[in-house]
Amino acid sequence: MEAMDIQAVESKLSDVTVTAIPMNGKSTHKELGHTGNSHATISTVPSSSPSSVGKDKDNSMSNQMVSWSTKHRWHTGYSADSVEWCPVEPFTDVLVCGTYQLDKSDEDQNVVKQKRLGRSYLFKINKNTPELCPVQSIDTSGILDQKWCYHRINDCPVLGIVTSEGCLQLYKLEDNDGTLNLNLWLETSIGENILALSLDWSTNKMTGVKPCVVVSDSGGNVTVWRVDGSLVKIGGWKAHDFEAWIGAFNYWNENVLYSGGDDCVFKCYDLRSPDAVMMNRCHEAGVTSVRYNIDVEHQLLTGSYDEKVRLWDARQLKRCINETDVCGGVWRLKWHPYNNNYILAACMYGGFRLLRLEEKINILYEYLEHESIAYGADWQFDNSLSMVATCSFYDCNMHIGEIVFDE
Repeated sequence: MEAMDIQAVESKLSDVTVTAIPMNGKSTHKELGHTGNSHATISTVPSSSPSSVGKDKDNSMSNQMVSWSTKHRWHTGYSADSVEWCPVEPFTDVLVCGTYQLDKSDEDQNVVKQKRLGRSYLFKINKNTPELCPVQSIDTSGILDQKWCYHRINDCPVLGIVTSEGCLQLYKLEDNDGTLNLNLWLETSIGENILALSLDWSTNKMTGVKPCVVVSDSGGNVTVWRVDGSLVKIGGWKAHDFEAWIGAFNYWNENVLYSGGDDCVFKCYDLRSPDAVMMNRCHEAGVTSVRYNIDVEHQLLTGSYDEKVRLWDARQLKRCINETDVCGGVWRLKWHPYNNNYILAACMYGGFRLLRLEEKINILYEYLEHESIAYGADWQFDNSLSMVATCSFYDCNMHIGEIVFDE
């Protein structure tokens, strides 16, 4: 398969799959298609729009009052696309931010062969942190996604990273007399000439001594790897005709997992079956996010370039329970770790959204402080407050904010 440049993938995220609307509130709509297969009517806020504070949204609006205040801003150097808080005690004040950048130092070099640079920053942050300063930075190839295992492995928190060179890497977080460091533990190549686009852990709900990691890639593949002294491949599918943007586990059943692709298809798999056990084509554009609920057994969310967040019952995947237009292509969805009524959404050119799940999914708040594509978003695992991290791409920014709910 011909090598795919990370900027070609990025063009699908920005230039091709969205159409900006002017800030005067009048929508411009256009029917879009890419690679000859996806068609959607999409309207978004342009990435060049002025920074503004979040605001309550009129449609699908709950009566609940919410504030979202920015506590810190930090320039990431490279383009930022991933933020993840550590879920493992006592390290819930630890945050990582992942980045990537195309190395243009050799302008005569063929763009497909140019090196993609990446850097992951490790922070220790709490509500009393005076200013942001990473305690460690790790240089890698371009980072496309990173996720923490929700429990310790070999007595250490473990961070998984997938890269533009098609690698899955596992890092142990080690505390040496108060000094925190991420140290590379295991690494494997998931294939040649592909970008590893996403990963997820099988054990976000149930602890396992040999957890599994699902990885999706730019070749449309989904592979499953077991952590067993090394990374051992135990399953895989040619899942999608184009990029497999997302792979995710059913946290209540580690044999079941899901994927979403640029071919607009949402699929379900069972590790005991050689083929997908379900295929759904209801999304109107590429499927970019899948997130299972840790607290409600049969509940999961999907997000898409078609700007909709969909709620599903895993026992009946022919059609979703309900859907909400969030006015931006949905790149990441995160349930609140202690209250599953709340959902954090990174909506690309539409900024960030705070959602509330009631009888349907309501938009509580828009956070528009970033000035570029909204990619990374996560909640801190601390039930005493609701701190969030967000990051945006071309402006190379990470924000730490606090959400206050008036119940």
